[in-house]
Amino acid sequence: MRLVPLFGWPLTLAVVLVVVAALAVSARWLLRPAGDPGARTAWWRRVALGAVMVLILAGPSLPVTEAVAVSNVEIYLVVDRTGSMAAEDWAGGPDAGGGTRLDGVRGDLAAIRDAYPDARFSIIALDSAAARELPLTRDTDAVSSWIGALQQEVTDRSKGSSLERALPLLAQVLTTAAEAASENARLVYILSDGEATDDGAGADAAAAAGVSWEQLAAVVDGGAVLGYGTESGGSMRAFDGSGAEADYIADPDTGEPAVSVPDTAELQAVADALGIAYLQRTGTDDQPTTAFTDQNVDQVLSDGRERKRHTRYLTWPLGLVAAGLLIWEGAALIRADRAVRELTRPAVAARAGNQAGGPI
Repeated sequence: MRLVPLFGWPLTLAVVLVVVAALAVSARWLLRPAGDPGARTAWWRRVALGAVMVLILAGPSLPVTEAVAVSNVEIYLVVDRTGSMAAEDWAGGPDAGGGTRLDGVRGDLAAIRDAYPDARFSIIALDSAAARELPLTRDTDAVSSWIGALQQEVTDRSKGSSLERALPLLAQVLTTAAEAASENARLVYILSDGEATDDGAGADAAAAAGVSWEQLAAVVDGGAVLGYGTESGGSMRAFDGSGAEADYIADPDTGEPAVSVPDTAELQAVADALGIAYLQRTGTDDQPTTAFTDQNVDQVLSDGRERKRHTRYLTWPLGLVAAGLLIWEGAALIRADRAVRELTRPAVAARAGNQAGGPI
């Protein structure tokens, strides 16, 4: 057992001084030689009450360590937000009540989040560069906020991109995670249309870094590659960051609205290299989200243990003692008040009689 003051030692010591001073003053009156026979009992009762209150403030407690089951699943989301992901071929496009590919991405991200409420999430955003915008966290509110704020990159800043641009960063993140906790399960979800517009710059950077999708298969336990877009493709509007509706991005060769067509072969190749499933998503007759969220991680979910240390206060028995002493003190004060009234009643009656028999 140890003492952990409820309000800190300075306040506890201040209360001790106040209690000692109050008892000293009380002793002068109650313990005087001519005092009432019951006064000594009253003083010791108040000593006991003061001691109990000080002990409660001192916080007698026991350190407690608990092992709590937690999820050992880590989910890595690689989200393509290049301009082509704003192509309007999701669920028939805006004219048919649909939207852009990013609308589909938001819905699927929410489904992944809801399927693993106890997992840890990390998000890598992919546009002209790859950036880890959310480190591993169990804060699903942070994940929800990121999903809600997801927008395509600003068109004027676009320098082309490809899935390989995310490969070096993803490899670094997964390798570090595997070294830190090899027993954890790592699920990777890549959400993209697979279209490469960087003239091979991303692939060259990955090759220079000495990483490939095949190498990552050893540290990936599941997940899926989710592709977006239809065979006929769709046009996309420019984006300046303000949210105002802009013109369609033009094809530099024709001057007409450019059409983005998903590279399903690239998406399939990445999925095969990682050893995970590939599903093409168009917003029409898609497979249910359980097709990519129903991963076999039950064993991992039950294996995690997190040790939590906290202090368990043992003040409630002292509280019962204090309550008993307060009830005793209250009863004693009531008896004393009645005794005083009995002693003063003859004098009060005599005074009333004198007033009644006096001159009119």
